[in-house]
Amino acid sequence: MCFIISIVGLFLAYSFYNADNRLLAGGSVLVSAFFIFLMIRNILHVKKRKEK
Repeated sequence: MCFIISIVGLFLAYSFYNADNRLLAGGSVLVSAFFIFLMIRNILHVKKRKEK
């Protein structure tokens, strides 16, 4: 789910950037980066759990 939200956020960021709305583009990039961070954190957590 985080991956899908981050892809949609990046698509919106690109669309906002093309429309010369840099504030919304930056916000969309930040939201996408946050969800990518959550996804990576979850993957690492599950990997540690499987090792135990």
